[in-house]
Amino acid sequence: MTDKLAADLAALQFANDAFYEAFAAADLKAMAAIWADVPTIFCCHPGWPPLTSHAEVMASWRDILADAGPIPVTCTVPRPHLLGEVGLVCCYERFANQHLVATNLFIRSSRQWRMFHHHAGPLARMPEEAVVPDAPSRP
Repeated sequence: MTDKLAADLAALQFANDAFYEAFAAADLKAMAAIWADVPTIFCCHPGWPPLTSHAEVMASWRDILADAGPIPVTCTVPRPHLLGEVGLVCCYERFANQHLVATNLFIRSSRQWRMFHHHAGPLARMPEEAVVPDAPSRP
């Protein structure tokens, strides 16, 4: 792997991590900074119809994050891939005892990866690779 490819994959992983950090912190401002402001944008929350405009996507995050406080979401087993100026990360999401599979697409804009597609949905069964032990309980 070349140094440039490794750096590009690390930057893509950083953008994906920033998405989940904004989600977990219920930080709408950080979430808005992650999403690309481009005409073609998609978001498929579990159980929702597809959202296909920047306004719809940001309104959905306003609704989800409003007064939520910290959200117990974690990303596990992220797999970043590059396709030219598009980056793809497939991963698992964990919300307490619920597990989902997600695909996140990013486009490079001004040397930064910005999300333009997020799709999360349920799993028929939990693959062993996605199992994360529960955090130890506090005394």
